[in-house]
Amino acid sequence: MDPRHSRDEAQRYLDTYAAACGEDLALRVYTSRLLGADPSLVLHGGGNTSVKSTAVDLLGDRVDVLFIKGSGWDLATIEPRGFPACRLAPLQRACELEAMTDEQMVALLRGQMLDPSSPTPSVEALLHAILPAKFVDHTHADAVLSVIDQPGSAKVVREIYGDQALFVPYVMPGFALARRVAELVRARLAQGALPSVMILDKHGVFTWGDTAEESYARMIDAVTRAERYIAQRSAIVPHPTVAAPDPEFRAAIGPVVRGALARASGRPWICTLRTSLQLIAFCDRDDVARASQIGCATPDHVIRTKARPLIVDGGDVTDTARFRAAVEQAIARYVAEYHEYFRRSCAARGVARDELDPFPRVLLFPGVGALCVGGSHAEAEIVADVYDHTVSVIEAAEALGGYQPVPELDLFDMEYWSLEQAKLKLGAGQRGPLDRRIALVTGAASGIGHATAAAFLAAGAHVVLADRDEEPLEKAAAELGGRHRGRCTKIACDVRSEASVNRAFAQAAAHFGGVDVVVSNAGRAFSGPIHTSEGHEALCASLELNLLGHQNVARAAARVLLAQDSGGALLFNASKSAFNQGPDFGPYSVAKAALVALMRQYAVDLGPQGIRANAVNADRIRTALFGAGLLEARARARNVSVDDYFRDNLLRRETTAADVAQAFVYLATAEATTGCVVTVDGGNAAAFPR
Repeated sequence: MDPRHSRDEAQRYLDTYAAACGEDLALRVYTSRLLGADPSLVLHGGGNTSVKSTAVDLLGDRVDVLFIKGSGWDLATIEPRGFPACRLAPLQRACELEAMTDEQMVALLRGQMLDPSSPTPSVEALLHAILPAKFVDHTHADAVLSVIDQPGSAKVVREIYGDQALFVPYVMPGFALARRVAELVRARLAQGALPSVMILDKHGVFTWGDTAEESYARMIDAVTRAERYIAQRSAIVPHPTVAAPDPEFRAAIGPVVRGALARASGRPWICTLRTSLQLIAFCDRDDVARASQIGCATPDHVIRTKARPLIVDGGDVTDTARFRAAVEQAIARYVAEYHEYFRRSCAARGVARDELDPFPRVLLFPGVGALCVGGSHAEAEIVADVYDHTVSVIEAAEALGGYQPVPELDLFDMEYWSLEQAKLKLGAGQRGPLDRRIALVTGAASGIGHATAAAFLAAGAHVVLADRDEEPLEKAAAELGGRHRGRCTKIACDVRSEASVNRAFAQAAAHFGGVDVVVSNAGRAFSGPIHTSEGHEALCASLELNLLGHQNVARAAARVLLAQDSGGALLFNASKSAFNQGPDFGPYSVAKAALVALMRQYAVDLGPQGIRANAVNADRIRTALFGAGLLEARARARNVSVDDYFRDNLLRRETTAADVAQAFVYLATAEATTGCVVTVDGGNAAAFPR
């Protein structure tokens, strides 16, 4: 492993942060980010770093403090405010106590914070406090886990580091670990010098130093020595060249799994599919049923991935009924085994706990890879990243002689440790009415489509932006994705092309796992007397886009919704013109009237499968639909100004794209409504549905 510390970059951090928070914390931020930027060292909030320094308390006194990574912060992006300052002496004294509960430890940590509004200090703050060094780093490096997640790990550590590392047999993180380390540190100091590396069996590695650079360099050296040991002694076979599953195959997996999980758990899930060479090769191991079920690479990972993945051998995924049955049976088996694991562990520990949800987070498919699930795409991606690195550790440890992480009961302790569960709650955030739902919106780059996508994102949905105009689509995705990171993706799509629409839904299913709500919005206003040649041509073009385009979208959506078998909603952007035609506006009005009929037919045909179909009739919305002089022409036809044209309704107010978007949000959540037309036009008596 190559060190990436740069004196010039360190100076840049000093220039940026030192004036406000001091040199120690500025350099602590820099090397923490260096560690966090390498996923082979830490993943998604894992690991922690600290520095012992001084700070001024609220009374103006300068006191010795420990700046320690706060819960909920990621080392890759941490800022100075992510390091709460705690009075150092009380933390060091706490390790002299005989016992302390988790609640008492957290109360102590929060009670010693100089700023009560800071994030809660890491649960390993006491351990950092008692180590006699200024800077302390802790990672869950893949290479180190590979050499300690096996039988005889103490002997292996001696072979790699000799007397230059302090080996700590596995102890549950928190107060017990801090107290045990304090005892070992005192004993080593009594014998002479303390090493600069500490290996926590089945857990990770600590290094420390007088400077941030020294502690970081020691971490890189410790990991490099483990990597070198693996390279010299293991017999890892190179992954065979295998073909990644084709896009249609990949897209077919997510909807079936999402539907099965939704029916079993009573709530939707978001998926991500990993098909790396390493994962496919791992899933195809002859002993994958053994190797994959042993446990997590480090106990911290159990809250992300559960203790074990689910192996699904569903055969031909194109045989939806058979594949669905295989997935359902596998999930039912996993849930039953989890219930037994929970009962067995509670009995062995003599404790009573509230059982967490029993559903898998990682599903392994031979020949395909790993489908990872979570409450959001970000959660699913974290699960996937963690399991990707777990596989690396398993294969390296197996090649060295055998993978042996902490046993089941220790994983149970960690999974049901309140301080670990608190990490997940920190990122949960507020729930919206469309939380964990996936929506696909056509014509999403502008106008009503853009407003609807924004409204769905605000309501908690994951949204696929589909549009044929790639430049505006790129801009819309950048804008909305910036506000709703991880919940928005874009797909180029021309609804007039069945192939293009099918690709869009396949990409959506591959990215998020499926679709729950489809807003078929893309359209264009065509005009002209339909008895003329020009009007007839306009009618044909309008029918292709404003009717058959919606049919292309609805058919593709229906395939995904039926594969999920958990309901869903087809929503169409119709128009008041479906009920109240305007002069020379036949090409548009005829297509929109047919669209309402199309919606009603889908309501009739798919209602028994729980799929709802509804439409919104909007009128006079300021969008690009009125381009090329159409707006001015419509206003002149009514002998009004452009502004009066938009306000010419019963409520005497202009109806906006945001108003229409809210109607779509309502219909997406209206579980008992189908075959309905919701009018959003400020009131037009001539267009009242009848």
